[in-house]
Amino acid sequence: MLKTIGVRSFEELLAPVPQELILRRELNVPSAHGEIELIKAAGALLDATLPIPMNRCFAGGGFYPHHVPAVVDELARRGEFYSAYTPYQPEVSQGLLQMIYEWQSYICMLTGMDIANASGYDGGTTLADAVLMAKYVHKEKRKRVVFAPHVNLDAVEIVATYNLGMELELVECPESPDGRPDPNGLAGLLDNNTAAVVFQYPDALGYLDENLAELIAQVKASGALAIVSFYPFAAGLLKTPGELGADIVCGEAQPLGNYMGYGGPVCGFLACREAFVRVLPGRLIGRTKAQRLNDDGERIDGEGFVMTLQAREQHIRREKATSNICTNQTLLALRSTIYLGAIGREGFARIARQCHDTAQTARAKLVGISGVDDFYPGRAFFNEFTLRFPPGKRDVLYAEGLKRGILAGLKPVQPVAGLAVEGSTHDGRLDDCLTFAFTEIHSDGDVDALVSLVREVLA
Repeated sequence: MLKTIGVRSFEELLAPVPQELILRRELNVPSAHGEIELIKAAGALLDATLPIPMNRCFAGGGFYPHHVPAVVDELARRGEFYSAYTPYQPEVSQGLLQMIYEWQSYICMLTGMDIANASGYDGGTTLADAVLMAKYVHKEKRKRVVFAPHVNLDAVEIVATYNLGMELELVECPESPDGRPDPNGLAGLLDNNTAAVVFQYPDALGYLDENLAELIAQVKASGALAIVSFYPFAAGLLKTPGELGADIVCGEAQPLGNYMGYGGPVCGFLACREAFVRVLPGRLIGRTKAQRLNDDGERIDGEGFVMTLQAREQHIRREKATSNICTNQTLLALRSTIYLGAIGREGFARIARQCHDTAQTARAKLVGISGVDDFYPGRAFFNEFTLRFPPGKRDVLYAEGLKRGILAGLKPVQPVAGLAVEGSTHDGRLDDCLTFAFTEIHSDGDVDALVSLVREVLA
């Protein structure tokens, strides 16, 4: 290679590099390991960087420590899937298209919607896309988007970022004393300028609103769209957003067969009623009839998968695009598809029940400790809830938990200064609170370890 480029030696190749920057000794790295030694060494490094085991993680907030069956890794890592990319040539991507078709079908089942796309980057970007869909449905004539109380603020910030230049009016609905949207306050925000109202189900603090169907009906009666950000496992016990009347449903698919992975990569889902399919961003895969000729020239009927619709942003002016993202999370959607197929309908419902039952048990034990209070007493929840601790004790509890290898909940996210959402009522009331989440991987012993930690800190 040196001869080809006209250089006599490797040292001459380095001539442009200042001499003082050239290392003139061997690299200070260990000698090569055999495979067994390498696995042990890597395991030791991993143990040092993962002081908190999955079953001692009691934090949620959109990302949850669910069990991932071995079949998900085994099938998803096959070369046919692992190296595949967005199917721009659908006629030669039948296996991948079938997978996306099945993903869309599963998402429609979980959300109660008619149509789902091939996935999104994460739950936050799919919420932003849902808001833009509402804008396009109303031909950009309605400018107000209302957020119910306690929508995940990280996702709201993404919507606010998307809104740069969009000139939408982002407003938070006033809340009742129990944290639900105030019906009268909501009514005051619903007029012919309101494009959509965004609900989270369950909300960012874990609570459920038993009146959500009535609120959605109130929104739709005004001509606005009802958008629901949804934790998919809740469908195992509760009515789907579609059954409650939602128009667009979005959310995070990380819990469905994907690891938390230090915050990513993750996978969003986005679904809607058929009436809005023309403003749904991303790709839609359909199934169609196909014919081929056999060796004798006879026509044989069959089925094939096709790209029914695809993202418009690749073909037209950006101001007419339905999204600023022109790809999707196919590999992670594949993992979710394998996961849902593996556990089945009954397994899904069983896992949802385990999550709820464990959370119920944990809450009962925690609020039984003197000084611990439910943030919204009497509110129903699925697998996540928020507790208030005596002043100054929240941070002590959190820090002591980390020392013991326990992630003791999640500190509720406070609004960032300058967040472009009017009417925010989050005024520091959550300063002494932690939000706890429980899944099927948490045993009675894990719950008791958390309870013991809280007792000792508050003693």
